[in-house]
Amino acid sequence: MRKIGGSLTAFLLVFTFVFHVSAQSFSDTSGHWAKSEIDELVSEGVIAGYDDGTFRPYTNVTRGQFLAYLVRALKLPDGDTAFKDVGPGSTLYTEIAAAKKAGIIAGTTDGLALPNEAITRSDVAVMLDRAMRLDGGYTDRSPLTFTDAKEIGGYAYAAVERMTHYGLIYGTAENAFLPSKVATRGESAVFIHRMMTKLGLLGEDKDPIEIPKPADNQEVMVPVNESQYVKVRMNSRGVPLSYIRNETEKHILSTDYHYYYHMGYASNPLGSLRVTLRKLENGDTFVFTKFTHNADNTYSATVSLPFSQSDSYSLAKYSDQGTVVQEHHDVFGIDETSHPIGVLSVKKGSTVKNEVMMGKNYVSLPKQQTYSNGTVSRLHVLDKEYAGYDIAQADNTVTASMNMTVRGKAISDSWALVSDQSLFKSESTRNEWFKRTIAEYISINNWLTADGAYTKLPWSIEPGYKMGYGRSINRMQGGIYLTAYQQHNDRYLYDIVLNSVADLDVFSGGEVTKGTQPLFYTEYTSTWLKNAYSTTAPYVDTRLNENAAMFLKNTGEALGIESLKDDNLSYANFLVNQKALGNTIPVTSSSYVISDYYKSSSAKTHSSLNHVLGGMRFLIVAYEQTGDEKYLKTMRELKAGIENLYPEWVRSNGDLWYQVNPDLTFAGGDYELLTLLDLLLNQESLERIGMQRSAIFDQMIRTKTTYLVQNNRPFINEVIKKLNEQGFGDLISGTRAASIDRIDAEEMQMITDVLNSIPQ
Repeated sequence: MRKIGGSLTAFLLVFTFVFHVSAQSFSDTSGHWAKSEIDELVSEGVIAGYDDGTFRPYTNVTRGQFLAYLVRALKLPDGDTAFKDVGPGSTLYTEIAAAKKAGIIAGTTDGLALPNEAITRSDVAVMLDRAMRLDGGYTDRSPLTFTDAKEIGGYAYAAVERMTHYGLIYGTAENAFLPSKVATRGESAVFIHRMMTKLGLLGEDKDPIEIPKPADNQEVMVPVNESQYVKVRMNSRGVPLSYIRNETEKHILSTDYHYYYHMGYASNPLGSLRVTLRKLENGDTFVFTKFTHNADNTYSATVSLPFSQSDSYSLAKYSDQGTVVQEHHDVFGIDETSHPIGVLSVKKGSTVKNEVMMGKNYVSLPKQQTYSNGTVSRLHVLDKEYAGYDIAQADNTVTASMNMTVRGKAISDSWALVSDQSLFKSESTRNEWFKRTIAEYISINNWLTADGAYTKLPWSIEPGYKMGYGRSINRMQGGIYLTAYQQHNDRYLYDIVLNSVADLDVFSGGEVTKGTQPLFYTEYTSTWLKNAYSTTAPYVDTRLNENAAMFLKNTGEALGIESLKDDNLSYANFLVNQKALGNTIPVTSSSYVISDYYKSSSAKTHSSLNHVLGGMRFLIVAYEQTGDEKYLKTMRELKAGIENLYPEWVRSNGDLWYQVNPDLTFAGGDYELLTLLDLLLNQESLERIGMQRSAIFDQMIRTKTTYLVQNNRPFINEVIKKLNEQGFGDLISGTRAASIDRIDAEEMQMITDVLNSIPQ
């Protein structure tokens, strides 16, 4: 581990106005986007809470306070003198003297430290930059493209170039730096945490190791860090692995390091191996392994993770918490995937040195169909999910090995997540997540790859395979993980959120990281959509894009990632432009609904009620963010479109229709609860921006609820709660939430996505 400076001898652990309070007892950080970083820095003694049990994450930070955080984080030795305005009697004297000696603060031309002035983002960049370069490293910098770069003072310009280059500070979604913005305590905790992570100052010390050379040409060694490596070995004789190249791909708060190898002799290879290390900003690393085998034979391989300086281990398996029940679904068939293997805890004595989430091996056959216009529908056909692994202990080293089947004409994927911290806060939260994954295995991703998560697709796909899996936009967006993280603050959930952001970035060709707020195009064709409207992949699915955009926005808000906070606005603009693009179904001269799917070369598709309601709510959020009337105008036009079609929305049996067609005819059985939830949420949203509830929406809520009650259909707690809150309790008097087993799995997934997309 890199160390900076010597040990700190006798400095104040807390300011006179701040007292150490256990991070778990803070009354004002639950749900805060920086809670994880705050908790860890408190445990490291870098930052503390107040004596009233609060942390006050939104309180502004002074220059002196930020210097104190840096001194504690780096464990700098005492200094000899401070500044004119920081005398020996000052509570910050020790820290500021240490910072002065280290060169982190130089003071003004008048010899002042100005410790009580609020610290700006420019000042933060300068102090972080000096701290990072104490050992002579971290000197690279990138040209600034911020729209307000000219406002960055000359004293800070180079520091901002370096600190944005190394990912310690980010710009906003509008590509602004905001040099004069004052940093809060929560933001400061994140800045310091990123620095400590980059410098390897968090967690238990581990001595560097010498990475062994490959035993022969059938194995490769890929370094993860100075004390960890990955070994990939072909177990079948006569199949060497030879290096081709490596590439780096930067995402938001993570970076992919791709290593490519020939499988077989380079002169006539059988296929390829790609090892990807997705390194997260907190120091954790996803290890993705992908064999692409073009020949016929089937081979075996092993991916090994040796953990040195360890003398024991334990393995918490998912299977200990229950069994996945793989039931047939009329739309999706049977999903034959399940869940990861479990969490391996590697220890030295009683101290956990590393934890690993061990995924499984997925073998699949890539399939595609090319259309006359040159576009392609892509998917994978699952051959099998394998769960072979070995854990060995010898010579103070614990080695976890995942076995891989490298089938001919197929792709073989495996993954693992490595951390030097515990992935879950407690055994109970870990087991709770395991149980939830087993119960909701259709909703929670388990087949992870560096290209994105692969999940079960409907039978109505092209090319047509019952075991078709693909990169679903709705399943790559990690709203379900973000919501769970905000509830429990488990490190594993945080890592999966960042992995989901990276997946969407990869899927969009890097547009998320560039800040261009992309549209996401579905890459596989639905045969019913093709047959009805001649629409083939790639095309835009409105609801899936709404969920992905809201996930990115909510992640930006929850984790303090400025560049993601407005990632929903591009799609909001897309909705505004649908009328000009001709992708709407006119209802009156001033009202319309937007078609569910968009592809410029295809016929106009139907518009489903739940899609239009989702679009309305999405536009309300955009209006709340920006105050731009164009979003409100489009929302009103959609609202009027729905209302002007009433009462035709109501079927003869009392239920609602699912969709309205371009010729204003109606078709399809509606979801049981999804549309009802959408109506309730939209009424809440309208009231939130000061508009009156829609009287017609209220009538539709009553109609739908009455139909469900009369037909003894199941409700969920969220819908019952909102019905009671909005004055419909008389309709459901005595009704209790039913087991979700009675609710269609596909609909339950969509309900979960809607609930997870609600801004926190």
